[in-house]
Amino acid sequence: MRSMRSTNPGAFSAAATALAVLAAVLVSVTAAPGTASAGPASDPVTVASSVAPDNGRTCTNSRIPVELKPGIVIAPGTNLGLPLGKQYIFVKLCLPSGRPVPQTVQLLVHGITYDHRYWNLADPADPQGNRYSWEYAAAQAGYATAAIDRIGSGQSSHPLSAFVDIDSNAQAVHDVVQALRAGTVPAPGGAHVAFGNVVLVGHSYGSMTGFIEASRFNDVDALLLTGVSHNVREVAAPLNVESGVYPAVLDPQFKGTLLDPGYATPLPGAQRRLFYAPGTDVDPRIIATDAATKGTVTQFELANYPIIFRTKLNIRVPVLIVDGSKDGLFCHQTLLDLGAPCGSAAALIKSERPWYGPNLPSLDAYIVPGAGHDLDAFRSSQQTFNVSMTWIAAKVPA
Repeated sequence: MRSMRSTNPGAFSAAATALAVLAAVLVSVTAAPGTASAGPASDPVTVASSVAPDNGRTCTNSRIPVELKPGIVIAPGTNLGLPLGKQYIFVKLCLPSGRPVPQTVQLLVHGITYDHRYWNLADPADPQGNRYSWEYAAAQAGYATAAIDRIGSGQSSHPLSAFVDIDSNAQAVHDVVQALRAGTVPAPGGAHVAFGNVVLVGHSYGSMTGFIEASRFNDVDALLLTGVSHNVREVAAPLNVESGVYPAVLDPQFKGTLLDPGYATPLPGAQRRLFYAPGTDVDPRIIATDAATKGTVTQFELANYPIIFRTKLNIRVPVLIVDGSKDGLFCHQTLLDLGAPCGSAAALIKSERPWYGPNLPSLDAYIVPGAGHDLDAFRSSQQTFNVSMTWIAAKVPA
């Protein structure tokens, strides 16, 4: 087991922008909540059994309004918001059972082609168990959780794909943070809880959204990033991701959803090629369930990843990065693949520290041995959860 290490520091392209502006003139984007999750090609029994029960907590689902503000990127690190009206974000808010109402909520932001269900995966070996549930682990540690569907995902609004990028994602998450602090997100039992502290927890693209949001708005108390680094496997990751997706409208799972061609989904049979690397300890039934509940990603989310990774941040809260040593997207695996140094926490910290800005109070890292990209889905998930909850408790008590 590798130990946690800590250090204390001592586009849009023109064409995409034109498309967005043209579409804004031609089409109303004040959309109702989307319903794209898993369509008629998925076995309904598999879909129904894909999530764990809400053990140890009470939960309620709602949709809250957010502003749609995709960005017009003038140069890396700069952005002009383009306000385009109200959209809706799905929020599953849970409070731990038998405990005082927490002052701290963990805002859980999923990666591409997933939704809020990533944070509460069912255990195929024990359908009533909690082995793969981040939500349960957080509740046991005394925290509330708010698992969302990002803009353009799951049960949240699906505006034109040209409007779903890192900027509109960050703006929507910022709006959710403000709603959690104001107590306007419905809580279980009809209550409204104004949380004093918000810990933003991201996975993959949700982590990228998290560090852009935290840098831009400075509105969270800690940042926990999983499945991410500023070094991506520059050849393997982009080629495999792009070659493994196609327009969602061509996939039977999204029949009748009216998604425009800029929404993509994994090709049948290509599901999660890099998310579950060879040799990782994962129950194959989880991969099958994963395919049956796959979601979408927009080409605009994929296209601007170089800008995301090369934008220097100004993070002013503690940060923890948790990666699997066999992460097929971000961790160095072969010669010349330019991935992150995931051999040790110290190496990852040294690589990541320059990107977070001069005001970062602390940066910690943890490498989960033998795990791939989707940390919640491996048999080592409890190790991930324990490290994460221990770190959060030390930085922002429940």
